[in-house]
Order: sequence, then structure tokens, then C-alpha cells
Amino acid sequence: PGLGRAGLSPRFVAYLGVLFVFTLGNSTDALLILRASELGVPASLTLLLWAMLHVVKSAASTPGGMLSDRLGRRPLIIGGWLVYAAVYLGFGLATEAWQAWALFAAYGLYFGMTEGVEKALVADLVPANVRGAAFGWFNLTIGIAALPASVLFGGIWQTWGAPVAFATGAGLAVLAAGGLAWVTRES
Repeated sequence: PGLGRAGLSPRFVAYLGVLFVFTLGNSTDALLILRASELGVPASLTLLLWAMLHVVKSAASTPGGMLSDRLGRRPLIIGGWLVYAAVYLGFGLATEAWQAWALFAAYGLYFGMTEGVEKALVADLVPANVRGAAFGWFNLTIGIAALPASVLFGGIWQTWGAPVAFATGAGLAVLAAGGLAWVTRES
């Protein structure tokens, strides 16, 4: 059934729209590895760089979830998406290998702040009897947006360079953060 017939609220549908915009600016992480390589991170250290990202992500996830329970989902997701925007701007402007290491650590912080919290917001926005359908729509939305996201990013990178591609991703994240603030505001 369609979104309306599935009993999903207009507010939830608006959240999906905002999530779609954010995901359009969220290219494959393989392009971050490529950028790190351009900045001078040796291929032999790529696995360590990737592991560091996941250590930071794991370390930030529980505190992120606890903050979300205390402060609400909205500020954590908006804050996380703004961290993402700063990280992407940083990747666009970076000139040294050490900056890639710092940016990967900050990228792990973004994940820890948002990954579980985005899903928790789904549960908050819909009644229990349609949560399964809502999570299906959540994952479908991300999947549909992820398909063109990397193609768009790669095309921009090839045409105008990494700084413009990363700035575009950052801009979409800021737009989505503003959209989330709007659609989740108290009536």
C-alpha cells in the first residue's frame, strides 16, 4: 500500500523526504578512501584508517543514544548531520594526510550520533501497529537515494573536482538538517 494507506503520518512522510535529501549528499565511503589516498594516506594504512573510523563510531554510539534519550532525537540528528557537513567540507579543503585521519575520526562521531537515532525517530513518529511498514519505507528511501548519490558525487568530482563534490554533499546535509528542524518542530 501507499504511504497514506499504510497509516503513516504526513510528518513521517516529510521525514522520509528530508532523509532522501541527506542521503543524496552521502556518497559511498569508498570515495572518502580515495580522497584520503589523494591526500597522501598510503594504501597500506587504509585498513587502519577504516578501523579507526569504526572504533570512534562504536565508542560514540552508546553515548549518542543516551543523549538522544535525554535530549530527544531531533537535536542529535541535526547535530550529527551538521558534523557530517563539516567533515565533508573538510575533505574538500584538506591538503595533508593528517587531515584525512582527523576527518575520518570526526566522520565516526557523525555515525555514532546519528545511525541508531535516525531509526529511533522512525519509531517515535509512527504508531506501533505500522512500525514494520515504516522501517521498510525508511530503508527503501535510503536505498533509492543512495543509488544516484555516488553517481552524482563522482560526476561532480570528475567535472569540477573534489572540493566542489564535497561541498555539494555538505550543502545537502545542511539543507536536510534545516528540513528536519522544520518537519519535526512542535506544532
